[in-house]
Amino acid sequence: MNVKKLIIAALLCLGGVMVFVLGSPYYRTFPTNWNLRYYLALVTFFLLLALVFKRVNSLARYSPAAYALFIAASALLFLKIGILNIPSNEVNPLQEIALDKLSQFLHVVSAILVLTLLGGDNLKSIFIRKGNWKYGLKFGLISFASFAVLGVILQWEARGMFANLPAALPWLLLFVFSNSIMEELWLRAIFLKKYEVLLGRWAAILVTALVFGTSHVFATYDFPGGGLVFGVVVFVLGLVGAQAMFKEDGLIGPVLFHAGYDLVIIIPILNSL
Repeated sequence: MNVKKLIIAALLCLGGVMVFVLGSPYYRTFPTNWNLRYYLALVTFFLLLALVFKRVNSLARYSPAAYALFIAASALLFLKIGILNIPSNEVNPLQEIALDKLSQFLHVVSAILVLTLLGGDNLKSIFIRKGNWKYGLKFGLISFASFAVLGVILQWEARGMFANLPAALPWLLLFVFSNSIMEELWLRAIFLKKYEVLLGRWAAILVTALVFGTSHVFATYDFPGGGLVFGVVVFVLGLVGAQAMFKEDGLIGPVLFHAGYDLVIIIPILNSL
Protein backbone atom coordinates (compact mmCIF):
# COMPACT_ATOMS: atom_id res chain seq x y z
CA MET A 1 0.00 0.00 0.00
CA ASN A 2 1.47 3.38 -1.01
CA VAL A 3 1.64 6.46 1.19
CA LYS A 4 -1.48 8.04 -0.35
CA LYS A 5 -3.57 4.96 0.39
CA LEU A 6 -2.17 4.78 3.91
CA ILE A 7 -3.29 8.37 4.53
CA ILE A 8 -6.75 7.64 3.09
CA ALA A 9 -7.02 4.48 5.24
CA ALA A 10 -6.02 6.46 8.34
CA LEU A 11 -8.62 9.14 7.60
CA LEU A 12 -11.33 6.52 7.06
CA CYS A 13 -10.37 4.88 10.35
CA LEU A 14 -10.59 8.30 12.02
CA GLY A 15 -14.04 8.82 10.53
CA GLY A 16 -15.13 5.45 11.84
CA VAL A 17 -13.78 6.25 15.31
CA MET A 18 -15.68 9.55 15.30
CA VAL A 19 -18.93 7.68 14.67
CA PHE A 20 -18.56 4.33 16.42
CA VAL A 21 -16.23 5.12 19.34
CA LEU A 22 -16.69 8.79 20.22
CA GLY A 23 -20.36 8.52 19.23
CA SER A 24 -21.10 5.05 20.56
CA PRO A 25 -24.48 4.83 22.33
CA TYR A 26 -23.40 1.79 24.35
CA TYR A 27 -21.05 3.41 26.87
CA ARG A 28 -20.40 6.83 28.36
CA THR A 29 -16.59 6.92 28.26
CA PHE A 30 -16.44 10.19 26.32
CA PRO A 31 -18.62 13.31 26.64
CA THR A 32 -19.61 12.79 23.00
CA ASN A 33 -21.23 9.39 23.68
CA TRP A 34 -25.03 9.53 23.38
CA ASN A 35 -24.74 13.30 22.81
CA LEU A 36 -27.37 14.88 20.58
CA ARG A 37 -25.27 17.95 19.72
CA TYR A 38 -22.33 15.77 18.74
CA TYR A 39 -24.56 13.61 16.54
CA LEU A 40 -25.97 16.68 14.80
CA ALA A 41 -22.44 17.96 14.20
CA LEU A 42 -21.32 14.57 12.83
CA VAL A 43 -24.26 14.34 10.44
CA THR A 44 -23.71 17.90 9.20
CA PHE A 45 -19.95 17.44 8.80
CA PHE A 46 -20.08 14.21 6.80
CA LEU A 47 -22.98 15.36 4.62
CA LEU A 48 -21.19 18.60 3.73
CA LEU A 49 -17.99 16.64 3.07
CA ALA A 50 -19.82 14.26 0.73
CA LEU A 51 -21.47 17.14 -1.14
CA VAL A 52 -18.22 19.11 -1.49
CA PHE A 53 -16.34 16.05 -2.72
CA LYS A 54 -19.08 15.31 -5.25
CA ARG A 55 -18.88 18.82 -6.74
CA VAL A 56 -15.08 18.79 -7.14
CA ASN A 57 -14.04 16.49 -9.98
CA SER A 58 -10.66 15.60 -8.49
CA LEU A 59 -12.31 14.60 -5.20
CA ALA A 60 -15.52 13.01 -6.49
CA ARG A 61 -14.28 9.45 -5.93
CA TYR A 62 -14.17 10.12 -2.17
CA SER A 63 -17.79 11.24 -1.98
CA PRO A 64 -19.36 7.76 -1.57
CA ALA A 65 -17.08 7.00 1.42
CA ALA A 66 -18.00 10.29 3.09
CA TYR A 67 -21.67 9.62 2.37
CA ALA A 68 -21.37 6.18 4.00
CA LEU A 69 -20.05 7.89 7.15
CA PHE A 70 -22.97 10.32 6.91
CA ILE A 71 -25.38 7.37 6.83
CA ALA A 72 -23.67 5.80 9.86
CA ALA A 73 -23.85 9.07 11.79
CA SER A 74 -27.48 9.61 10.77
CA ALA A 75 -28.36 6.19 12.20
CA LEU A 76 -26.90 7.36 15.52
CA LEU A 77 -29.00 10.52 15.39
CA PHE A 78 -32.18 8.62 14.54
CA LEU A 79 -31.45 6.19 17.36
CA LYS A 80 -31.02 9.10 19.77
CA ILE A 81 -34.33 10.65 18.71
CA GLY A 82 -35.97 7.30 19.46
CA ILE A 83 -39.28 7.65 17.67
CA LEU A 84 -39.44 3.88 16.99
CA ASN A 85 -38.74 2.76 20.55
CA ILE A 86 -40.72 -0.28 21.65
CA PRO A 87 -42.09 -0.34 25.23
CA SER A 88 -40.28 -3.04 27.21
CA ASN A 89 -41.35 -5.42 29.93
CA GLU A 90 -39.32 -4.64 33.04
CA VAL A 91 -40.63 -7.80 34.74
CA ASN A 92 -38.77 -9.99 32.22
CA PRO A 93 -35.14 -8.77 31.94
CA LEU A 94 -34.31 -10.90 28.88
CA GLN A 95 -37.41 -9.68 27.07
CA GLU A 96 -36.44 -6.11 27.98
CA ILE A 97 -32.94 -6.57 26.52
CA ALA A 98 -34.31 -8.19 23.36
CA LEU A 99 -36.93 -5.50 22.75
CA ASP A 100 -34.38 -2.76 23.35
CA LYS A 101 -32.16 -4.38 20.70
CA LEU A 102 -35.12 -4.62 18.33
CA SER A 103 -35.75 -0.90 18.85
CA GLN A 104 -32.13 -0.18 17.92
CA PHE A 105 -32.50 -2.41 14.85
CA LEU A 106 -35.60 -0.54 13.65
CA HIS A 107 -33.92 2.87 13.95
CA VAL A 108 -30.54 1.96 12.47
CA VAL A 109 -31.62 -0.31 9.63
CA SER A 110 -34.44 1.96 8.47
CA ALA A 111 -32.03 4.92 8.38
CA ILE A 112 -29.49 2.90 6.40
CA LEU A 113 -32.02 1.65 3.82
CA VAL A 114 -33.69 5.02 3.27
CA LEU A 115 -30.48 7.05 3.03
CA THR A 116 -28.80 4.50 0.76
CA LEU A 117 -31.68 4.76 -1.70
CA LEU A 118 -31.90 8.56 -1.37
CA GLY A 119 -28.17 8.75 -2.12
CA GLY A 120 -28.73 7.10 -5.49
CA ASP A 121 -27.42 3.63 -4.67
CA ASN A 122 -29.38 0.40 -4.84
CA LEU A 123 -29.47 -2.12 -2.02
CA LYS A 124 -26.98 -4.37 -3.83
CA SER A 125 -24.34 -1.76 -2.97
CA ILE A 126 -24.75 -2.73 0.70
CA PHE A 127 -24.83 -6.49 0.02
CA ILE A 128 -28.60 -6.90 0.19
CA ARG A 129 -28.79 -9.35 -2.68
CA LYS A 130 -28.96 -13.08 -3.42
CA GLY A 131 -25.23 -13.42 -3.98
CA ASN A 132 -23.55 -16.79 -3.47
CA TRP A 133 -26.22 -17.80 -0.98
CA LYS A 134 -25.22 -21.48 -0.87
CA TYR A 135 -21.75 -20.56 0.39
CA GLY A 136 -23.23 -18.02 2.78
CA LEU A 137 -25.74 -20.48 4.22
CA LYS A 138 -23.14 -23.22 4.64
CA PHE A 139 -20.56 -20.93 6.25
CA GLY A 140 -23.19 -19.26 8.40
CA LEU A 141 -24.89 -22.39 9.72
CA ILE A 142 -21.59 -24.09 10.57
CA SER A 143 -20.40 -20.93 12.32
CA PHE A 144 -23.66 -20.42 14.21
CA ALA A 145 -23.78 -24.03 15.39
CA SER A 146 -20.11 -23.95 16.45
CA PHE A 147 -20.56 -20.78 18.49
CA ALA A 148 -23.75 -22.14 20.07
CA VAL A 149 -21.87 -25.25 21.23
CA LEU A 150 -19.01 -23.08 22.49
CA GLY A 151 -21.46 -20.93 24.45
CA VAL A 152 -22.94 -23.98 26.13
CA ILE A 153 -19.51 -25.40 26.96
CA LEU A 154 -18.32 -22.13 28.49
CA GLN A 155 -21.42 -22.00 30.70
CA TRP A 156 -21.58 -25.74 31.48
CA GLU A 157 -21.15 -25.21 35.22
CA ALA A 158 -24.32 -23.13 35.16
CA ARG A 159 -26.20 -25.62 32.99
CA GLY A 160 -29.20 -25.46 35.32
CA MET A 161 -30.18 -22.26 33.55
CA PHE A 162 -30.90 -24.28 30.39
CA ALA A 163 -34.06 -25.58 32.04
CA ASN A 164 -35.53 -22.17 31.15
CA LEU A 165 -34.20 -22.27 27.60
CA PRO A 166 -37.51 -23.05 25.81
CA ALA A 167 -39.09 -19.89 27.23
CA ALA A 168 -35.93 -17.83 26.73
CA LEU A 169 -35.06 -19.03 23.21
CA PRO A 170 -37.36 -16.67 21.24
CA TRP A 171 -35.93 -13.64 23.08
CA LEU A 172 -32.36 -14.90 22.67
CA LEU A 173 -32.86 -15.30 18.93
CA LEU A 174 -34.58 -11.91 18.64
CA PHE A 175 -31.61 -10.29 20.37
CA VAL A 176 -28.83 -11.97 18.40
CA PHE A 177 -30.42 -11.59 14.97
CA SER A 178 -31.55 -8.00 15.54
CA ASN A 179 -28.02 -7.14 16.60
CA SER A 180 -26.23 -9.14 13.91
CA ILE A 181 -28.26 -7.77 11.00
CA MET A 182 -27.99 -4.24 12.37
CA GLU A 183 -24.24 -4.32 12.98
CA GLU A 184 -23.36 -6.11 9.73
CA LEU A 185 -25.14 -3.37 7.82
CA TRP A 186 -24.02 -0.49 10.03
CA LEU A 187 -20.35 -1.32 10.64
CA ARG A 188 -19.53 -3.22 7.45
CA ALA A 189 -21.94 -3.39 4.53
CA ILE A 190 -22.37 0.35 3.98
CA PHE A 191 -18.58 0.82 3.88
CA LEU A 192 -16.90 -2.15 2.24
CA LYS A 193 -17.60 -1.51 -1.45
CA LYS A 194 -16.99 2.25 -1.08
CA TYR A 195 -13.68 1.66 0.67
CA GLU A 196 -12.67 -1.07 -1.79
CA VAL A 197 -12.76 1.47 -4.62
CA LEU A 198 -10.31 3.71 -2.74
CA LEU A 199 -8.06 1.19 -1.03
CA GLY A 200 -8.53 -2.26 -2.51
CA ARG A 201 -10.39 -5.18 -0.97
CA TRP A 202 -7.98 -6.25 1.77
CA ALA A 203 -7.37 -2.74 3.02
CA ALA A 204 -11.13 -2.11 3.09
CA ILE A 205 -11.55 -5.25 5.19
CA LEU A 206 -8.75 -4.14 7.52
CA VAL A 207 -10.13 -0.61 8.02
CA THR A 208 -13.66 -1.80 8.83
CA ALA A 209 -12.33 -4.50 11.17
CA LEU A 210 -10.13 -1.97 12.99
CA VAL A 211 -13.10 0.31 13.58
CA PHE A 212 -15.26 -2.66 14.61
CA GLY A 213 -12.67 -3.83 17.12
CA THR A 214 -11.94 -0.36 18.50
CA SER A 215 -15.65 0.30 19.02
CA HIS A 216 -15.76 -2.66 21.44
CA VAL A 217 -12.70 -1.80 23.54
CA PHE A 218 -14.80 0.30 25.91
CA ALA A 219 -17.77 -2.10 25.97
CA THR A 220 -19.14 -3.00 29.37
CA TYR A 221 -19.02 -6.79 28.88
CA ASP A 222 -17.05 -8.71 31.51
CA PHE A 223 -14.53 -10.26 29.12
CA PRO A 224 -11.42 -12.22 30.22
CA GLY A 225 -8.38 -9.98 29.81
CA GLY A 226 -10.42 -6.78 29.74
CA GLY A 227 -11.51 -4.40 27.04
CA LEU A 228 -8.30 -4.39 25.01
CA VAL A 229 -8.32 -8.17 24.62
CA PHE A 230 -12.02 -8.03 23.74
CA GLY A 231 -11.26 -5.41 21.10
CA VAL A 232 -8.58 -7.63 19.52
CA VAL A 233 -10.96 -10.62 19.46
CA VAL A 234 -13.69 -8.50 17.86
CA PHE A 235 -11.15 -7.17 15.33
CA VAL A 236 -10.37 -10.74 14.24
CA LEU A 237 -14.08 -11.56 14.04
CA GLY A 238 -14.51 -8.42 11.93
CA LEU A 239 -11.83 -9.61 9.50
CA VAL A 240 -13.60 -12.94 9.07
CA GLY A 241 -17.04 -11.36 8.73
CA ALA A 242 -15.92 -8.83 6.11
CA GLN A 243 -14.11 -11.48 4.07
CA ALA A 244 -17.21 -13.69 4.19
CA MET A 245 -19.36 -10.76 3.08
CA PHE A 246 -17.18 -10.14 0.05
CA LYS A 247 -16.94 -13.85 -0.79
CA GLU A 248 -20.69 -14.36 -0.62
CA ASP A 249 -21.52 -10.90 -1.97
CA GLY A 250 -24.41 -11.06 0.47
CA LEU A 251 -25.37 -11.02 4.13
CA ILE A 252 -26.57 -14.52 5.00
CA GLY A 253 -23.21 -15.94 6.08
CA PRO A 254 -21.93 -12.85 7.92
CA VAL A 255 -25.24 -12.40 9.78
CA LEU A 256 -25.33 -16.03 10.95
CA PHE A 257 -21.63 -15.84 11.89
CA HIS A 258 -22.23 -12.65 13.87
CA ALA A 259 -25.37 -14.05 15.54
CA GLY A 260 -23.31 -17.04 16.62
CA TYR A 261 -20.65 -15.09 18.47
CA ASP A 262 -23.35 -12.84 19.94
CA LEU A 263 -24.79 -16.02 21.47
CA VAL A 264 -21.49 -16.62 23.27
CA ILE A 265 -21.86 -13.13 24.79
CA ILE A 266 -25.57 -13.21 25.63
CA ILE A 267 -25.64 -16.66 27.27
CA PRO A 268 -23.55 -15.50 30.28
CA ILE A 269 -25.83 -12.46 30.53
CA LEU A 270 -28.80 -14.83 30.62
CA ASN A 271 -27.10 -16.70 33.45
CA SER A 272 -26.78 -13.46 35.45
CA LEU A 273 -30.45 -12.47 35.11
